[in-house]
Amino acid sequence: MDPIFKFNLILSFGNYLLILMYLGLTIAWWRKRREGLVHALLSSFAAWLVVSFIKEIFPTPRPFLQNGLMPTGFNPASGSFPSGHTAAAFAFGVSAFMHDGPVGVTMLVGSFLIAISRILGNVHYPVDIVGGAIIGAITARIVFRLHLPRKHLS
Repeated sequence: MDPIFKFNLILSFGNYLLILMYLGLTIAWWRKRREGLVHALLSSFAAWLVVSFIKEIFPTPRPFLQNGLMPTGFNPASGSFPSGHTAAAFAFGVSAFMHDGPVGVTMLVGSFLIAISRILGNVHYPVDIVGGAIIGAITARIVFRLHLPRKHLS
C-alpha cells in the first residue's frame, strides 16, 4: 500500500472520529445534559485556541518534513507541537468524563485513538500528542471550575 494513501486513510479516520464524538455527545446530551455539552464544546474550542497560539510562538517541524512523506492537503508551514486535534479531543473527553464517568471513558478512548492516528498519520511526534493531551485536560478542568451557571445554558 502506498504510504501517502495509508497516512491519508489514518488521518481521515481520526478526523471523522472527532466529528462523530461531537455529534454523538450533542445528540445524547442536547436535552438532558446541556450544561455538560456546553462545557465539553467550550473546552474543546478553548484548547484549540491555546494550541494555535502556542504553535505561532514556537513553530516546530512536522515528521513529514523529515521523511518527505507528506499527507495530501497538509500545510507544511503549520507547526507540529502541540497537537490541536489531540488537545481538542482530550478537552472534550475530559470534560465529558467530569460530567458523566461512563460516557467520558468512551470519549477518552476516542481521544486516545485520535491521538494515535496523528502519530501514525505522520503529522505529529509522540511529544506533540502528550502536549496536546495535557493542554486539553487542563483546559477542560478550567472550564469545569469556571462553571457557567445553568440559567445561561437553557
